[in-house]
Amino acid sequence: MIQDYLETLNTRFNEFDIGYRKQAYIYYLKYPDPPYKESPDRKEYVHITEEELERMAKGELALQIEKTEEMHDNSDMLVTDSEFKINNRIKGIYINNMKSAFIEKKDLFDRYVDTLYGKYNRENLINFSYENGYFIYIPDNTKIEIRIKSLQDSNSSFTFKNVIIAGKNSNVEITDLYEKKNDGSGVHGRNIYIFCEENSKVNYNYLQDESSDVVNITYLRPVLMDNSEIKIIDINTGAGKLLYNHESEMHNNSTMRSYGVNISQGMQEADIWDSSLQYGRYSNCEINVKGVVFDRSSTMHRGNIDIEPEGIKSEGFYGSSILLMSENGKGNSKPALLIKNNDTKSKHSSSISSIDPDQIFYMRSRGLGESDARTLIINGFTSYVDDYTDNEYFKDIIREKINVRLK
Repeated sequence: MIQDYLETLNTRFNEFDIGYRKQAYIYYLKYPDPPYKESPDRKEYVHITEEELERMAKGELALQIEKTEEMHDNSDMLVTDSEFKINNRIKGIYINNMKSAFIEKKDLFDRYVDTLYGKYNRENLINFSYENGYFIYIPDNTKIEIRIKSLQDSNSSFTFKNVIIAGKNSNVEITDLYEKKNDGSGVHGRNIYIFCEENSKVNYNYLQDESSDVVNITYLRPVLMDNSEIKIIDINTGAGKLLYNHESEMHNNSTMRSYGVNISQGMQEADIWDSSLQYGRYSNCEINVKGVVFDRSSTMHRGNIDIEPEGIKSEGFYGSSILLMSENGKGNSKPALLIKNNDTKSKHSSSISSIDPDQIFYMRSRGLGESDARTLIINGFTSYVDDYTDNEYFKDIIREKINVRLK
């Protein structure tokens, strides 16, 4: 795999973060992901081939922002696999691409980016080969909302690393949208690192709606310093093969809330993995994720509440619910509690079910057709995230994407 990595370094990344990339590549070789078997008929829930990983790491860029393409009125950044535009409305914070940030903000780069190599094999591969990405620094005591729209070329294969740094006492709302630009079968890898400094508050809204033939590998890594908090709402409706891994590193008195929805259709394979890593005292974690499975698709929910020995007085909850809409679809849930001290509170829940026929009968008796009744039930099942955000812009996008999937 990537046998010519030295040539790749010298030709693509000359004078750009080479030391970090070499170390990430060593970790990639040294720590392969452990194998796991989910059922008698398959070794992995989402099987991503070595060929697909190599395509992702070597990159096949295609899309350029057309000169005639205007910045969306409701977006502050427009991103493609090769460049981005920034709305002049954004003031008082630093936004740039990773290559420029490496030069212009080397102190921040050294302090944050070069200290985090990742935890998993494919995450290390992305950190070795990332082509670009955005770098956002919000200074201390800043309140701001940022809307990012990424147009992902489905014909391209590439790796991105995005970094968000929320300074002390800041209050930040970020909406991060990843949508397709045409159809294709590219392989997209991205690492998203969010650093929440002391007393900061971050709301991170993530939506992925890429082409049904794309392979998508995403690692979301929030780091919560003392007394900070983050709320994550993640919506995954696209990609033919999807690996979404979120793990929050939590320190003293930090709080993390995560609310997710994923919809799989056709032959899609989705592996949604949400976890906490609670080092701090009095940390508090709540994870909820819901999935809807159509056709012959499959969805796996994995989740760990990991409270370390020093994380006394900490609390954690993981909840998973999967709604099966097809006899041929597959749902699986694997919650786990990894509790390493006795002075904590933790629990988990898991459910996999189909729609109750009595519900359909009741709604049809009130004049609804069967299709409308099923859609209404699914909307009620997935719209729980509306209760956890006041962001009307993001709510409208969620409703639009989910309703399109349900048609």
